[in-house]
Amino acid sequence: MTPHARLRFIASLASLVLLSACSRPAPDATPEGAVRAWLDRMEASDEDPRAIREAYALLGPTARANLGERAERASRLEGHRVEPWDMLADGRFGLKFRPKAMVSRVEGNLATVAVTGDEPLTEHATVHCARAPESPAAWRVEPDLPPVPPQPRREPDRASPRTDEH
Repeated sequence: MTPHARLRFIASLASLVLLSACSRPAPDATPEGAVRAWLDRMEASDEDPRAIREAYALLGPTARANLGERAERASRLEGHRVEPWDMLADGRFGLKFRPKAMVSRVEGNLATVAVTGDEPLTEHATVHCARAPESPAAWRVEPDLPPVPPQPRREPDRASPRTDEH
């Protein structure tokens, strides 16, 4: 390799290293970032049909399992496939307050994000997050969804007597 070619190679390598060092972390690299990204996607869902799927992708495994069970039940009732992200309230999502500050407390693979608004005494919320199982460098939101109620069991009709014909 000629000295000129070697110099060009080193310059190219240095440029590549500098470019990679300047890259921004992913929005979900912190619990606060995951919450902020999830809120942004949920707010955008009334105008952008893809946003609800993107919001669903930012949910943790517990929330996904909850919505998956609800979607399966809805599919059986409606007679066609209902997707888990359809269980999110697209277009009807609204914030009770505009978040101004977010502070997280991380304990292992779980985090709690304290969200406050302009009036911290009245505008506050706590959001739970978990590390993404598919990517330990990412965080997922675990909103407080109500548990899926047990499936009602239909009792056999005891009013009509059973007749056996021989």
